[in-house]
Formats: sequence, structure tokens, C-alpha cells
Amino acid sequence: MTARTYNGVRQTENMKKELPAKKRVIGLLGVGLAIAIHLSGGAMNIRDLSLPGQIGEWQSQGSDQTYDRQTLYKYIDGGAELYLAYDFRAVLSRTYTGPTAGEIVLDVYDMGSAADAFGIFTSEREETEAHVGQGSEFGGGLLRFWKGNFFVSVLANGGAIVEEDVLEIGKRVAAAIPENGAEPALLTFLPAHGLDREKICYFHFPLQLEKRYFVADENILGLNPKTECLLAECPLPEGDPIILLIVRYENAGLADAAYKNFLRIYMPEAAAGLAQMENGKWTLAQRRERSVIIAFEAPDQEQAAAWMAAIKNE
Repeated sequence: MTARTYNGVRQTENMKKELPAKKRVIGLLGVGLAIAIHLSGGAMNIRDLSLPGQIGEWQSQGSDQTYDRQTLYKYIDGGAELYLAYDFRAVLSRTYTGPTAGEIVLDVYDMGSAADAFGIFTSEREETEAHVGQGSEFGGGLLRFWKGNFFVSVLANGGAIVEEDVLEIGKRVAAAIPENGAEPALLTFLPAHGLDREKICYFHFPLQLEKRYFVADENILGLNPKTECLLAECPLPEGDPIILLIVRYENAGLADAAYKNFLRIYMPEAAAGLAQMENGKWTLAQRRERSVIIAFEAPDQEQAAAWMAAIKNE
């Protein structure tokens, strides 16, 4: 991992320098503090996760800080938009200090649903599986994972902190989350074989699509909070991968309108949804019931059609 991440957002050097100022050491917290927070009908409710105040030689310090959709900008400078593009409800941040210099920062995000916890995890994934929670990665002193409705980051901030301590805190937090959550149902549409499973991204808004694969300056696919989107890569023996995009809408009418708008703007010369682009690669688009499915960057028509045919119908 080439860049450190704070709150699940890749850090600039300036953000790293600002991190200590956000954590105020005040006093010890007891074991089993109730920390999970989510919003429901505009009211904030509390659910106990029973997180330990001490893990090994690491002791929680100070008062936990919580932020919701209205105050997240105060905590994440320049990265709140990514979380707000999902059904983010609230985050709790806790600091642990231990036997070495530096601190370990724990952030637990209530993402409103297991699908969106999976989504925020996939939006920034760069490393291989670390076997914590339902899906994880670890590198550069940062552990990121999701379980149930929660996305969690555990960050070693300064000092000579060993990797095992970061991982142990993550495992204890994962154990405190009582239930697993279901992955997005849209994943069942994808081909069973041939995909890079660690490059799959689930999202709703154009922001996440722009981060992974640029389609247009405008929201030509009509993405909104209620659309479900999957972006996946299909590695090829030679050259760049084929990019698969699945967008599921609330109804077939919205899907049809989005499909026609995409063809009109992105590839107006397409015949039956198929066109060769300026870079010589092929794009194939189809509408199926209430979904729009697109294969980008195919080296030829045959491979575009083959990957499209491998995507399951609703």
C-alpha cells in the first residue's frame, strides 16, 4: 500500500500531520463500552458492540468521538463525500495507546446496511485478503475490513507499532460485531469464473464510478441513491482487462431511459448496442429488465459478447 489511509481514505502528507490534533487524550475508558451508533428516522439510537477498553497491552485513552452525516466533514477533511455517497449513518473513533510510542486509531462506521459496508470497503481496496471480518486488507500499518453493517479501520499512527497489535485489535473488534451481513445480491449476476474478485466495487453514485473507470463528465447513466452498481475487471492473457458495469434501477422504465441516454451520448453510432471506440477497443451495452449492463475495453466483438453472455439475468 503506497499511501497510508485514515478513516478509510488515502492520506496526503498534510492529512497525516493533522491526525494527532483530532485525538485528545483525556482518560481511561472501561471495558465493554457501548459504541455502535446509527440514525433512524432522524433520531440517534445506540446498540452495544461491547468493545474492550484494553486489548493486550493497548488501552483505550480519552473519550470516544462520534460523527454523523452532518458532522463527518469535521472529522474527515476532504474525504467525507465518499462515505456520504453510501448510506453512512455515523462513525465512532477511539484511540489506543500502549507500550510503544504512537497510537492505534480505531474507527467503526455504521454504513446502514451490509451491502453498503461491503461497498465502502471495496471502494478503496488495494491489498490482498487479511482474513479479518467478512472481507479485509492490511498494509502500511492500516487494517480495513467489513462485517455486518459496519466498516472498520485500524490505523497505526506513528511510533514503532508492530503489525500483530493492529491485527489483534481488528480481530477483537470483528468478534464484537455479533452477526455477519449479506453481500449485495447484485454479486450473483457476475460470472462465476474469470473475474479479479479483489477488484469488484459496489456503489450507487457517479463519484465511485469516476474513481475506478471514467465514463463521462455527466451522469449519463442516471445513477442515484437507489441505483445499485457493480464494477468488475476481467483480466486477459494480454493487455488491459475488460471492464464490466452492472447498474440495476428501481424499475424497467428507468433502466430503458438510462440505456437509451447512454447510447445517445457515449456511442451514438452503435449498432445493437455495440461500437468500436477511438482506442480500437469495443463497447457492448444491453438492457435486461431493470438493469443496464455494459462491457468496456473488449479487444474484439467476440470477447465483448462472451463476457456479456456470462452475466446472469435477474
